[in-house]
Amino acid sequence: MAPSIRIGRLFGIDIGVNWSLIFIFALITWTLATQFLPLPEVAPGQPALAYWVAGAAGAIAFYACLLAHELAHALVARRNGVKVAGITLWLFGGVSRLDGEPTSAGAEALIAGVGPLTSLGVAVIAFALSQLPVPALAGDLFGWLAFVNLALALFNLVPAFPLDGGRLLSAWFWWRSGSRQRGVHSAVRIGRVFAYGMIALGVFALFTGSYINGIWIAFVGWFLLSAGGSEEAGGVVRDLLRSVPVSAAMTSPVVTVPDWLTVEQFLESVAAQHPFTTYPVHDPSGQLTGIVRLGDLVRVRAHRDEERLRDHARPIADVPTSRPDEDLAALIQRVGTALDQRVLVFDKGQLVGIVSPVDVAKLIAVRQALSAGRPVQGATHGPV
Repeated sequence: MAPSIRIGRLFGIDIGVNWSLIFIFALITWTLATQFLPLPEVAPGQPALAYWVAGAAGAIAFYACLLAHELAHALVARRNGVKVAGITLWLFGGVSRLDGEPTSAGAEALIAGVGPLTSLGVAVIAFALSQLPVPALAGDLFGWLAFVNLALALFNLVPAFPLDGGRLLSAWFWWRSGSRQRGVHSAVRIGRVFAYGMIALGVFALFTGSYINGIWIAFVGWFLLSAGGSEEAGGVVRDLLRSVPVSAAMTSPVVTVPDWLTVEQFLESVAAQHPFTTYPVHDPSGQLTGIVRLGDLVRVRAHRDEERLRDHARPIADVPTSRPDEDLAALIQRVGTALDQRVLVFDKGQLVGIVSPVDVAKLIAVRQALSAGRPVQGATHGPV
C-alpha cells in the first residue's frame, strides 16, 4: 500500500500514512474520551477536556506502537538482505513495503515473528509503566496500551494472510516442502478457514443484535479472505517473473512530445500517428516534466486549442521509475497500484522504456504458456 502522506524517515526508512488513518484516529480518541476513561472503575470525575486530551494522546501512542511493530519487521528484513521501500500506517494498522522476498524460510519466519514479539515487549513495558505512581489518566492509558498491544500481538498470530501468523505458517510449510509457493498455498488454505469463521461469527453477532461488532468482525474476515487470495496470486506472479528484468516487459523506444503543444495539436499530429496511450512530455530544454494519458486528453471537450499538455500532465516527480536491469517482480511489489499510471525506465539518465500493466500481463501470459508447454502467440509488446 502506497502512503497518502509522507511524514518522515526513521533509520533510513520512509514513513507514511494513508488517509484512512484519520478515521481510526478519531474513533480511538472518541472511544477513550467518552467510553473508556470516564468509567467509574477507570478514571471518573475528570474534566471533559482532560479526557479528550488523554484520548488524543492515547491514539497517538497507539500508532507509535504500530510503528514500532512495523519498524521491527522492516529492520529485520533489511538485516536479512531484503530492501525496504517504506512503512505505511493505515486503517488496519500498518504495512512494511518490502522490495523483494526473503531468501529462506528461516528469514521469512524471523521477519514475520519479530512483529508480534515487539508488540508483546511494548505491552510489558506499558504494563510496568501503569504500575508506577503516575496520574490516574496516564496510568489508565498505559494499562490500555498494554492490553491493546497484547491483543495486537495475539491477533497478528492468527494464521491468515496478511497477518504475521499467516507468514509464520507459510514459512513453516516452506521449510517442510522446500518451495515458497507451496508454503504460501498451504497457508492460504488454512487462512481461509479462519477468515470464513470470522465472517460467520460476524453474521451471528448481527443476528443477535450486536450490529457494530458483527459488521466489524465480518469485514475483517472478508479482508483476510481477500488478502489471502491476493497473496497467493501475487506469489504465482512473482514465481513467473522471478529473475526477469524490467527490460523484458518495457515498451521501447519511447515517443516524447513537447509539453507546450495544445491538446488539439497533440490529438491531430501525435496521437493519430502512434498506437500508444501514454506519452512523456518535455519542456523546451528537453527536460522531462511529466506524462500525459490519451484517455484523459480525449475527454477534454472545451478549449482544446488553448489547453496545453502541461496543464494535463502528471508531474514527473510523481511518476515511478525503474532501471532496465531491475527485477520485474520486485518492481511490481515496490510500486503496487502505481503501475497503472506507468513506470518510466531510465538507463544512465536516459529514458529507454515504459512499463504498463498491459506489458506485464502479456509477459505473464507468455511465461505461463511456456511453463505449460503450450504454443505462444502474440508475444510482441503492444501500446502502453
